[in-house]
Amino acid sequence: MTTLTARWFRCPRPLPHAPLRLFCLPYAGAGAGVFHPWPAALAPGVEVVGVQLPGRENRIVEPAEIDLTELAAAVADAAAADSRPYALYGHSLGARLGFEVIRSLRRTGAPLPVRLYAGAARAPHLSGSDAFDGLSRVSDDELVARVVAGGGVPEAVAGEPELLELLLPTLRADFAWLDDYVYQPEPPLPVPITAFAGTLDRAVSTEQMAAWEQHTTAGFVLHHVDGGHFFLQDRLPDLISLLSADLRAAGGEL
Repeated sequence: MTTLTARWFRCPRPLPHAPLRLFCLPYAGAGAGVFHPWPAALAPGVEVVGVQLPGRENRIVEPAEIDLTELAAAVADAAAADSRPYALYGHSLGARLGFEVIRSLRRTGAPLPVRLYAGAARAPHLSGSDAFDGLSRVSDDELVARVVAGGGVPEAVAGEPELLELLLPTLRADFAWLDDYVYQPEPPLPVPITAFAGTLDRAVSTEQMAAWEQHTTAGFVLHHVDGGHFFLQDRLPDLISLLSADLRAAGGEL
């Protein structure tokens, strides 16, 4: 990865000889650190690369605004610098970002991933109201109350007011990106999509997850995980089991 794009990525366990890389995009307010447990849990044939959005962890001094064009360029540069195939996993906000990154890569002719994994995020073309809509335009108190009520932050964070206060600028910037998002119709992706729906998710329904099928011509699978919106933490072994099996299938298709 080039110096220009290195700040976008964190690789807790480099595996330069692994045949496949998995780029992971976090949920609103989170950084690449949420994926640090993944390398030890996934098969050694997968190198996990956390995507570090600005305004968090080692990029805390930067404004938290998301620049999709710059993010897509960073992924394109990383893919061009390493000939190995790669996949994208995005959770909640990260799934929407991953989808738009792939569409940007297609427009520029950059290498596309072998899979898009979408966790706990309604399909991009769906509109409607849920607990997280319009959060960038409300007061801090209402933002926190609605995020907590909707299950939009992990329970460990919801119980720490000081931590929530520190997260507010990043949460507001991330929800601003979601609130400003306008879906623009394009042909479905030539990339298989595997979606993961939490059976107890209060923010995203199974039907909203199933609608991702409309965005691929290369195959769609929907898995159910027995957990809430943050099943990537609460039910990580279950998610990893499903993800590992699908990654093995992706590797066999290369």
